[in-house]
Amino acid sequence: MNTTLNVSIKFISNIINSYNFPNATKPLFIGVNGPQGSGKTYLTLNLTNKLQLQYSNLNIISFSIDDFYLTYDDQSKLTQLAKLDGNKLLQGRGLPGTHDLSLLNTLLEKLVENYKNNKWETVHLPFYDKSLHEGLGDRSEKDKISLDKPIDVILFEGWFNGFMPLDFDQLRLNYFTQTPSSILQQHPLHFVEDINKKLIQYVKVWKYCQYFIIIKSDSIENVYKWRLEQEHELIKLKGIGMSDDQVVKFVNRYMPIYILYYGNLVANGSDFVKENLILNIGINRNLLSYRTIETNT
Repeated sequence: MNTTLNVSIKFISNIINSYNFPNATKPLFIGVNGPQGSGKTYLTLNLTNKLQLQYSNLNIISFSIDDFYLTYDDQSKLTQLAKLDGNKLLQGRGLPGTHDLSLLNTLLEKLVENYKNNKWETVHLPFYDKSLHEGLGDRSEKDKISLDKPIDVILFEGWFNGFMPLDFDQLRLNYFTQTPSSILQQHPLHFVEDINKKLIQYVKVWKYCQYFIIIKSDSIENVYKWRLEQEHELIKLKGIGMSDDQVVKFVNRYMPIYILYYGNLVANGSDFVKENLILNIGINRNLLSYRTIETNT
């Protein structure tokens, strides 16, 4: 029986087996995309563990774009400014514009430079604890990870990894073809345009990826159910988190981004990579089908 895990292992194993590590100028970098609660983090962690066992001669790591959220203090400042402007999209973590891209780009540059120069300087990988500040989250200094040896394979996951900004005309077309009562048009166009501009800054990050694994939900509305389940598990683990009402409001802020960008990625894959693996899943996260999309990169 095929699962998202064993199909992904086969996909990455074929890539690793053909990757010329001794002469490579950067680690093998694989992006992972999936809606919140779809199992992308579970998939990424299990891929990392199983591949590390399979390729004991390689150093394989994974991390999430979530670990690069702004600190609680910086996000609080951004939220206050967004409240003054009336922009609900930036009132809280999650969307483009709520990450420390300088920190992320510096880390990626160091990982590549260390590998290319065949020497290693310790790199510190941050960790974001979503349970802190009653579920508002913050970067945890005590949980950050020190990478003190060369990294060969990197799995990089995130809910909007690979989303591409739209040009001005396409953005306006997508916006105005939604019904006035839609969740997208609940936000003024200029706030949506601002998020689109912020997404441009993430393209540099996506370009590090050589391959992509993309989880495609049969309905994006599944995110509400999945994210509630995810928060309940967090509360069991940490003893604190968001209420169900807070989770629904939380997910509502993400929906305009899914509406604008998710469909294109799951239909066509990322243009920057050599090959995309598309995993089609149902409401129970079971694998329905899968396919690969090669690009001309």
